[in-house]
Amino acid sequence: MFPEHFYFTGAGWLGYFVYIPIALFILGLLYWLLLRRIPKIAIRLILLIILSVPLLTFPLWEALSISYEAEKLCKEQGGLHIYKTVETDGFLGGWGIETATKYGFSYVESGCGKYGRSKCRLTLKNDKEVREEIDEFTSRYHFSSEMYVKINDRFYFNQYYVEDRKTKEILGELIIISIPLSYFDLIAHIPFLASPNSWACGGEAPEQERYYDKLNKRYRYTFSDLIKATLKPLKFEE
Repeated sequence: MFPEHFYFTGAGWLGYFVYIPIALFILGLLYWLLLRRIPKIAIRLILLIILSVPLLTFPLWEALSISYEAEKLCKEQGGLHIYKTVETDGFLGGWGIETATKYGFSYVESGCGKYGRSKCRLTLKNDKEVREEIDEFTSRYHFSSEMYVKINDRFYFNQYYVEDRKTKEILGELIIISIPLSYFDLIAHIPFLASPNSWACGGEAPEQERYYDKLNKRYRYTFSDLIKATLKPLKFEE
């Protein structure tokens, strides 16, 4: 079965159309030098077909292999995974205070100062940000990320996650897998003097109120969806 998505760029296809006449020339040369010497026409044609198919499709092999592997990895590892939902009045990392209060949280903690070396707790008062420098972070829940985590020699992923700082439990994670270009595709980009954009999979989402990834032509979950799915504002009894 052919993969759902075939990862081959427009530059790759352009390079492939340049490659085809070169491949046909090589086949003609092989026929002239070797195959025409075979007395039986049927054998000549069979050998020509055997040589033609792999030679003409050679630039697509690696891209097809990448597409199959990407489809498998995306189904098995990629996407938004929610393991536990908790209530809290604030958390460390992720949003700014305006976004946090919009969703019902009273504070966020983050690095602040030069190069983020200081620690701060942010709150909102009279619609203005109040920044309080603190000695240590006290939030139990922490939004963080790990970038360029290697899966194998070709694939890696970016992980966004919400962690319980006390138990080290991962409450939820968003795994976005980066899909490489084939070597032929990379070579095809050289004449354009441009670095090709790589694809990504995992985190595909329904259309409603989601981020639209123009490169991959899909709606995606973002880290904000992860935070909203794992952390809920604390409900105070009246």
